[in-house]
Amino acid sequence: MKCWNRSIYTIFNRKPLEQINSQTMNIFNKALILSISLLTIVSCQKKKLNEELYEAAKATDLQFYKNKDTLYSGAGGSPHGSFKLKFNSTAVSSLGADGKLPVGAEFSNGSVIVKEVYSGGELTFYVVMKKDSESKFQGENWVWGEYKPNGDVAYSVSDKGNSCISCHSAGVSRDLTRSFDLH
Repeated sequence: MKCWNRSIYTIFNRKPLEQINSQTMNIFNKALILSISLLTIVSCQKKKLNEELYEAAKATDLQFYKNKDTLYSGAGGSPHGSFKLKFNSTAVSSLGADGKLPVGAEFSNGSVIVKEVYSGGELTFYVVMKKDSESKFQGENWVWGEYKPNGDVAYSVSDKGNSCISCHSAGVSRDLTRSFDLH
């Protein structure tokens, strides 16, 4: 380990090995261990949040859009295809009498929106948005994820919605949601 660390230290600092003292190597070793530890922590947090969103998508207490178990066709160039739309109780409390989020309004923190995406009558993906302005994985105050029915991650929270936000920003202002205006 010492030999490997010396080699890495030498590469980054361009100093001959004989100029590296033990105190400098101790500092470098501690920095290396700290960096690896932080990467491990972030990776574990990401995995845990992906698992939480997947479980939230399968929750039995979600409410269907307009209280109807309806399969909507993909519209407006949506990459998601045909879907059923569901909300947790926090999200439902933000909806108006027409079942839609009012124009210019925002969902409360903790809101979860789930699209169950279908192809050929089979569930193919859970597409999940969770309002969490405090999460380090949020993009525009939402945590974004997509999961296969078996729980495999198709789009990770670590991407922070980078592939989602541009489309979700288009159109009428309803807190980055598009379904209300397309269906």
